[in-house]
Amino acid sequence: MDYALTMQDVPFRTLDNVVDGLAELEVEYRRTNDRRAVFLTLYGIVSAEIRTRVARREFLDNEWVHRYAVAFADLYRVALAGYDAGDRTRIPKAWVMAFDAARAGTGLVVQDMFLGVNAHVNADLPHALTTISIEPDRPARYRDHAAVNAVLGAVIDRATARISELYAPGLPHIDQSAGTLDEMLSMFSLEVGRESAWEAATSLANARNTFERGLVTRLISTRASALARLLLSPSRNEPLMAACRRLEQGTDWLTLLADRSHMPRLPDVIPTRSGHLS
Repeated sequence: MDYALTMQDVPFRTLDNVVDGLAELEVEYRRTNDRRAVFLTLYGIVSAEIRTRVARREFLDNEWVHRYAVAFADLYRVALAGYDAGDRTRIPKAWVMAFDAARAGTGLVVQDMFLGVNAHVNADLPHALTTISIEPDRPARYRDHAAVNAVLGAVIDRATARISELYAPGLPHIDQSAGTLDEMLSMFSLEVGRESAWEAATSLANARNTFERGLVTRLISTRASALARLLLSPSRNEPLMAACRRLEQGTDWLTLLADRSHMPRLPDVIPTRSGHLS
């Protein structure tokens, strides 16, 4: 089935649908130079790994994890379909911001990737967990939810290499000099986002009425859109963005330093690799 042509009205039903559909759509976006392909490259690799681990029966409840991954991916499909149909009112604002930035193609590759990660994890994941239910055994469900975190750790080197190959040949050099990509992904999608998603899903499950569910839903959306704005904030510094674009595309640091016309004005206090200020 060609999901690249039927994303608006054909839901994902199985992990095979998800993996095949994401791969088809990635090819289509790459063919048309649509930067939404960047997030799809990462998501496709992660989804394929989840499919492999489900097939190996590595989770406590593999059927639940299968439903979890499919429901999660289908929320991405719905957001994408709504955006392409021009119906922005029914999709999370974080996705609108991510898709707008990717379609503009003026940001960084890593921004496109992290904007997608943020929208999917922080805006979609609580609702995916609610759709498939975290009941009746919440501790067991949480253990499988946490076990999914290991998937990203297992594929991050492969994903980094693929994203570098396709979109940003200088990414490995940035990775070595400014902090590893897996550390950044961990911060956005594992250590903070996924735990927050579980807490939000728990709040939705505990909501006693429509008002409480609506309040939690608004809080989920607000948090995701606030993080999207944070990820987009470097775009306001055009000299910095110009330098980072050159680095992403393979310009080495020494060349960049030698070319004073491309040097941004850097802050006096910057975080070191360990996270402390210097």
